[in-house]
Amino acid sequence: MTPSDLSRRELLQAGAVALLGSSFVWREASAQTRARTSRAPKSIIFMVSDGMSMGVPSMAEPFSRIARGRGTHWFRLLQDPEAVVGLFETRSLDSLVTDSSAASSAWGSGSRVFNGAVNVLPDGTKLTPIAHVMRRAGKKIGLVTTTTITHATPAGFAASLPSRDDEHIIAEQYLDVVDVLLGGGRRFFDPQQRSDKRDLIAEYQRKGYVFWERRGQVRGREQPEKVLGLFYPGHLPFTVDHQNSPQLQEQVPTLAEMTRKALEILSRAPRGFLLQVEGGRVDHAAHANDAAAILWDQLAFDEAVVVALDFVRRNPDTLLVITSDHGNSNPGLNGMGEEYRDSEKCLERITRARGSYVAIQELLRKEGAPTPDRVREAIREVTGIEVTREEAEVVANVASGKPAPTLNRAHANLVGVLGEILSNYNGVAWIGTQHTSDWVLVTALGAGKEMFAGIQPHKEAFHRMLRLSGISFRNPEMTPEQAKRYLARAPRVRAAHWI
Repeated sequence: MTPSDLSRRELLQAGAVALLGSSFVWREASAQTRARTSRAPKSIIFMVSDGMSMGVPSMAEPFSRIARGRGTHWFRLLQDPEAVVGLFETRSLDSLVTDSSAASSAWGSGSRVFNGAVNVLPDGTKLTPIAHVMRRAGKKIGLVTTTTITHATPAGFAASLPSRDDEHIIAEQYLDVVDVLLGGGRRFFDPQQRSDKRDLIAEYQRKGYVFWERRGQVRGREQPEKVLGLFYPGHLPFTVDHQNSPQLQEQVPTLAEMTRKALEILSRAPRGFLLQVEGGRVDHAAHANDAAAILWDQLAFDEAVVVALDFVRRNPDTLLVITSDHGNSNPGLNGMGEEYRDSEKCLERITRARGSYVAIQELLRKEGAPTPDRVREAIREVTGIEVTREEAEVVANVASGKPAPTLNRAHANLVGVLGEILSNYNGVAWIGTQHTSDWVLVTALGAGKEMFAGIQPHKEAFHRMLRLSGISFRNPEMTPEQAKRYLARAPRVRAAHWI
């Protein structure tokens, strides 16, 4: 058997695992073989559909055909013999279930950290993020996201601090490290909304960054060397809300538009670039058990994927990695109706939604305590679904602060109850409202793609991106066993909340 035969067989095995759920054994020796045969990429595009369980792209493909008359680019890429398919194992240092900051820190430092931390070990050791390492090698850095630009996933590539919740500090740490910043989170830079009244926007401008705050600026011809683009005070709106609001469409760019502009700017870098692109609101829609929000945001991510694919095909010295940081709530399309023949109709029903659960909650907050009739009206207006009066009464009670009548404690909240009730009509069921421990899909194309075949711990992405770039660097690491012993001696104070 030749090395090329072996790689082909492993690729087919990896594809079978990712698409069919089989199991196989990953052999590290084959990674060494790939390292010897891989081309060195000049630039790397690392794309993250945050919180994407495998059920999401599985539903997004038929949903796209129903809603748009065409399939998804990622699905076509998975059928491309030029693409490499693999899996990431996702545990954090202190849990089998990771949060986004620990996952991105693993990619960004090569070390596992505790959930809630950003590139900091539990003993306080600060790790050097990949953006700093790549910048020292002469590469430009870009971060693009639909969340706040200071959120956990982008932060994992460029920041280092004990708590991901300190987004105002993350905003400070990007200065002179990241060249292109496009996303939400203006409140963490605006002196009117920062507790210390520090004007970070002005500080960035003094350092040569051009400040953008409107969609038209992203779609325009200007290509500054450095840009700070902040298009919303917090996270960018869900795609399903964005496409149904002329005001949001005028103000907020799409993920594909931001990705295209980032590539236009970064592609002029003589020594190449590292760009992370995050579809961050896929994760938030999963937490909310919101079928329309998660599917439309997955399609928005897919439109950014095609932008990256076009770039890689024009610039074959670029490595493209498309993945997720963890599963979330594990949505899946149930068999509905006689012989399951109504399942497609359920997806068609989701295409009629004119907003996310955020829009439902805004309607319920308008006039005092919600009544069953107001709940039915709000759900009908936003989703097009007519729920029963009994179902509406359950939602009204939970919205008013009464306990949720559910056996699954993860669904004992307003979005959990909405998700359970609407699953009777849209067919999309959820196992909870939290992250899961699932392995996640990895797809790679371009220079060095072979390094991402098979299954590997997500922290290996850091080492392989650096190895492919010809950079020798390693951060200190702590094993889960060492972390347990450390915690026994010095119990950790956890952040109050993160998603």
